[in-house]
Amino acid sequence: MDDQNQSIFFSSAAIGLGALGMLTALLVLYAGPFSPQPDIGTTLGDIAGNMKAAAQRAVQGVPQPPETIVQPAWDIDRILMAATPALGVMGVLSAIIAYIRREPKRAATCGIAISAAAIFVQVVLIVALIIAGAMLLVGLMQNLDSILGG
Repeated sequence: MDDQNQSIFFSSAAIGLGALGMLTALLVLYAGPFSPQPDIGTTLGDIAGNMKAAAQRAVQGVPQPPETIVQPAWDIDRILMAATPALGVMGVLSAIIAYIRREPKRAATCGIAISAAAIFVQVVLIVALIIAGAMLLVGLMQNLDSILGG
């Protein structure tokens, strides 16, 4: 089979899935969140109040109440956060199949690059959010007494 008549179905699928994954990652990054979010002041106040109450119980020797585990709901933000790496992985797998089927290497390589970039953007976003959250909690803990007034 000559190169001009060769099928590039899996290479095209890899490029399409990678581009869709990158679009989803950038949509989450720049346009999200889409579902209603609680007020950040209320959330931080709840965290600080719970920390103070837990510290007071520990000092007084009172046992801590049992933990309540809340399963987060699958809202549109969580679905998009899960869809981005899933699309990227499907794009990489399509590109690998394209290499195995000996489709043109340039198209398959482009599919891998776009798909891997979508996964990378999502991972960098999650790491940045974890670091920012940890810094916020450290600042909250350092100023707990001044926040709660004693």
